[in-house]
Amino acid sequence: MRRKSLVFTIVLVVATIATLLCCLCLAGGFTWVARVPSDSTSERPAPPAATLVLVPTSTPPPTPDPETSERHIRILTELWHIVYEGYLYPDYNGVDWEAVGNHYYSHVSQGLSDEDFWMTMYEMVTMLDDDHSTFLPPYAVTQEDETFSGDMTYVGIGVYAAPRLPKSYSVILAVFPDSPAEQVGLRAHDRILKVDHHPACCRDDGSDYLYRLYGPVGTPVELIVQTPGHRARTVTLTRRRIQGTLPVETRQLERNVGYISIPTFWDKTIVRRVRQALQDLTEQQELDGLLLDLRINSGGSDIVMEEVLAFFTHGAGDTLGRYVNRWGSIPLEIEGEDVGGSQRVPLVVLVSEETASFAEIFSGILQETERAQIVGNTTAGNVEITYGYDFEDGSRAWIAQETFRTTSGADWEETGIVPDVEIPIEWDEFTVEDDPQIDAALDLLAP
Repeated sequence: MRRKSLVFTIVLVVATIATLLCCLCLAGGFTWVARVPSDSTSERPAPPAATLVLVPTSTPPPTPDPETSERHIRILTELWHIVYEGYLYPDYNGVDWEAVGNHYYSHVSQGLSDEDFWMTMYEMVTMLDDDHSTFLPPYAVTQEDETFSGDMTYVGIGVYAAPRLPKSYSVILAVFPDSPAEQVGLRAHDRILKVDHHPACCRDDGSDYLYRLYGPVGTPVELIVQTPGHRARTVTLTRRRIQGTLPVETRQLERNVGYISIPTFWDKTIVRRVRQALQDLTEQQELDGLLLDLRINSGGSDIVMEEVLAFFTHGAGDTLGRYVNRWGSIPLEIEGEDVGGSQRVPLVVLVSEETASFAEIFSGILQETERAQIVGNTTAGNVEITYGYDFEDGSRAWIAQETFRTTSGADWEETGIVPDVEIPIEWDEFTVEDDPQIDAALDLLAP
């Protein structure tokens, strides 16, 4: 039985990407894939002949715009065939995919607005219940592309936060530099108890009030926050326009050990910024050890992950592992890039239950090849890899088509990445200054 887990997906509280992140919370994150299928070790066979049997509905439909309805039917049919021909699991994760197609055709053929159609396609894809496959409307595609490019602008207070179910609060995962949040002293690990007198988490349906953190430029928002181990306090912030990317934090720790946080692989500027962090940390001398913090990294792009991985290891498929699909496999090949001794520095990778997708593959490869030791909590166990498909109306589907297999045959979808040293503590139970997982990592690197 495949292990299923609802991946904790970090909610970036911004007005311009609220809808996209609503999808992220449900789907477990996105993966940008740019691979050439012909590289597979086995030729991809033609899929068995199949036709989506479009069963006419007897319900008299409303009078939709014919051109719109025809476009909706074309997209639905194309999407259905994409899943039928390429979905990772031949049994469609236990779903009768032909029955699903007929059901949604009957619904769409009655005539829908674009907004209702996009929601219907989202519902159809999430019937696969794999925590990765999803469907995005055009405006969310635009926002997703902006996030990947590192060109993100929004109005808010400058925090990266998420609800902390089943607790009654949310937690700050990162704070943007020079933001209103930083100016009033908010930091990672702080709990957000209330937003404008509303509980930050969570309503009966599981939704939260974090959307209240964004709003018009110049408007105030009142928070009740609590740093772990301290009393709650009230802060008032003024929303403003914020432009930037999730921060890559760099620190020099004791005993000539460096620290780099890698908050996401869904931002192509991460590669440049990690390279710069390595250069800054080794400007005077090579490090005696390095901590890579992936505890809030829920995945992203294979391109970004592989380029960052190249700073710390190298090798071909027989060494590092393979991407596996229904027709064969594709070897992972990494050409290493040494930056200030990064290929040989002793490594420890910090992970948590929130570490997912390509962040799991990254940390798991370093562990399996004995390039790094892992500290923290067992990861999410969600390494399905999605391919993106763009449609004529600007919408996009992400469909799980691959998973990752190590040279030992380990299935991280089943097990997650199990740390070498497990420190069972949650993000909102410690502070930047008092981090038991960093302490444990430093102990591993002690001479």
